[in-house]
Amino acid sequence: MSVVAIACVCLLQYAVYSLKMSAFRKENEEFQRNISAVEEELNDVQSDRAMTLIENHILREFVTQSEFDQTIELLLKRYVPSLREGFGVYLNLIDGEFRLGESRGIIKNTNAVFEIDRDLLHQLRSENVLVLRGKRLRESQIYASFHEQDRTRVQKLCLMAVYDKEDVSGIFITTDLYPKGVEEKQQIKLAKRLLICISRNIVKNQDFESHRYELRVTREQLELRSLADQQYKTPVKMLEEFMDRLRQLTNSSRAGLFLSTPGEETGSKAIVQCGIAQQAGVKARWREHEINLVKIGLNSGENTSLTGDQLEKHGIRSLIGAALVSPLVTNRKRIGAICLTSQEGQPYDERSLRLISWASQFLSNTLLKVLSHATIERQAKQDGLTGLVNRRSFDELIEDEFNRAHSMQMSCSLILIDLDHFKLVNDNYGHQAGDEVLRRVAHILRERIKEIRSSDSVIAARYGGEELAILLPDIGLAGTERIAEVIRHSIESAMIDFNGTVIPVTASLGISTYAPHVMESVEAMVAAADSALYQAKAEGRNRVCSLTSSPV
Repeated sequence: MSVVAIACVCLLQYAVYSLKMSAFRKENEEFQRNISAVEEELNDVQSDRAMTLIENHILREFVTQSEFDQTIELLLKRYVPSLREGFGVYLNLIDGEFRLGESRGIIKNTNAVFEIDRDLLHQLRSENVLVLRGKRLRESQIYASFHEQDRTRVQKLCLMAVYDKEDVSGIFITTDLYPKGVEEKQQIKLAKRLLICISRNIVKNQDFESHRYELRVTREQLELRSLADQQYKTPVKMLEEFMDRLRQLTNSSRAGLFLSTPGEETGSKAIVQCGIAQQAGVKARWREHEINLVKIGLNSGENTSLTGDQLEKHGIRSLIGAALVSPLVTNRKRIGAICLTSQEGQPYDERSLRLISWASQFLSNTLLKVLSHATIERQAKQDGLTGLVNRRSFDELIEDEFNRAHSMQMSCSLILIDLDHFKLVNDNYGHQAGDEVLRRVAHILRERIKEIRSSDSVIAARYGGEELAILLPDIGLAGTERIAEVIRHSIESAMIDFNGTVIPVTASLGISTYAPHVMESVEAMVAAADSALYQAKAEGRNRVCSLTSSPV
């Protein structure tokens, strides 16, 4: 009996103990939950405090910037600290298009205009920040707008909207959010708070920049207009100054003014070209590209900007990284085009588009008048019999080319041509026959010059009587000797008919080529060619000689 009583007491004590322990465990679990909640709340407070500190630091930096471009650049540096790990761009909404503004880490020849999917833009208006990944990223227009090399670096794209009143006025696009190592939810929250704070400043700066931009464009247009109002030796000289200044204002490597020539194979001809100096081979190749670009611009009938893959589609894979073409239109007819080209792959910006548009409209209205003056000037400089440049004009041109060769240490060659026994032609066939011979020989020179790849800068002149001259800028001795021999052979082979009589004609040619520290003046260059011509005559005529070579 006593044993049973003791057992009951022990069981009762155990039950009481179990109840107490259960209550204690519950209290402990509640306490742990409270501690966890407090810790989580503390972490959130610390995280919010850290994010607030980051936000305040960025905003302080942002507010201290006086230049809009510097402000955007600062934010991009925050979101893209390493160029090897990612990139970022700021797209500005201009005339309904999202145009590339500031950028960091992207390929230089990325498109100037970005396509934004309508559904993404609609979602961005409501959510402010979007993160694109996977299939949705790869199938988006915004993804396709980036250069192929940039797309290979993209795992996700983060879009952050800048607001002007109630609509999107700009978009930041980065490959990651800020700061790294923080949950994406927190990063998005920070981005939204930053956008709310900085949108007003960005829009204010954009308005200021827009006014300053308009003033700059207007000032540059007035500068170009003032060039056209100045006095120049020739109208073509005015066009050269105008085009060269346009080239400088648009940061182009070269600029050309082309007239449409439907009857010719190329379809257009350069009347003005200016820009960086080039070797003969590069110059010829660049010119081929320009003719191709002008053809594209004339066919489109509107401003055409090309870079990267767009240039490659038209067979331009080297030398030129970006191009901008604007047609000249008069009475609804495309009479020519302005062509700007750059070695750099960066697309032309909106300001360059505005300038070339204004320039093409201005020249369209004035070019025909200018060209009529130029025609008169050219006629005044031509020899009346042969149509070649006259002696007075040639003396001016050779002076300019010699000085250019001297200052840039480039090649420049001169060929003097004397028709053999020309006095006998006049004596035997009459002076009219002699005039016909000179006209035919001049025609031969023009035809041979057309075959020279740098023909735009080659100058042929009637030097005096039966003596002719050809100036060959950027061409050295070996090339000049080949050209001279082709001319000599063409003259010898010509069948010059006068009143049913074939008149045999040959010529002697003397060559001189500019050599640094040897020829210090134009007179020395002409004297060297004259001495070589005398040598050719002394050795039997109908040959080519230079002071540094044997007869060809």
